Amino acid sequence: MATWQDLDAELDLWQNAGERPTFWWRDDDCESPTDALRQLIDLSGRYAAPLHLAIIPEQIDPALAGLLAASPHVWSLQHGYAHKNHEPKGLRASEVGVSRDLSLQEADLREGWRRMLDAGLPNMAPVFVPPWNRIGAQVVPHLTHWGYAALSGFDRRTMRTDPSGLLHLNGHVEPLRWRPDARFAGTEKTLEQCVGHLRERRTGLADKDEPTGLVTHHLQTPRDVWDFCDAFADRLQGRVEWITLHSLLKEH
Repeated sequence: MATWQDLDAELDLWQNAGERPTFWWRDDDCESPTDALRQLIDLSGRYAAPLHLAIIPEQIDPALAGLLAASPHVWSLQHGYAHKNHEPKGLRASEVGVSRDLSLQEADLREGWRRMLDAGLPNMAPVFVPPWNRIGAQVVPHLTHWGYAALSGFDRRTMRTDPSGLLHLNGHVEPLRWRPDARFAGTEKTLEQCVGHLRERRTGLADKDEPTGLVTHHLQTPRDVWDFCDAFADRLQGRVEWITLHSLLKEH
């Protein structure tokens, strides 16, 4: 487990090497404007941290585009189609898993992207975020043909780009624990995810160029997670570089 002092010490090591680590912020399961979404947008804006909303396309609220248009630091990514499990009992939940026909998956994802376009969402980036961070290995090679430039799951990436040219940009720090219910994982456990990834980047155990990703879920965020995210962003202020995935896609 890690403490705030451990985070400071790791950031000091980066600074002593003349470097600032890159970070990015992803929030999952967005469909409509809510008070929690407004709170999230305000929080990220306060720290000049670009926010990437993983949006479930099936039933986008028409009012969402207006809220996002007033928030130029917010980007829209595609979070599956309906966030619906298509795996049989006995397999872990996935909307784009190993069991469903690829043609049906393609049809859903293309329809989802069309709905995001029709909704008039600003700052759309061709990044696919699989629900539950799970995607079948046989699906990944097709994503570039379906129009995506990047894939975002969770945990350190094993490759920058795969043979299809798809860029991998994952999340690494998640303050929520999901079982038995959604609650704060705790300061030390969450900081350990962050410090661990930064240390692995610095020492070469992980890809140094992969930005460390914070993953939140505004609809399931209790007060102590909001407080942690506020303190976390404040601690990082001036010591890291918050980036957009759009900037990485332009370089790719």
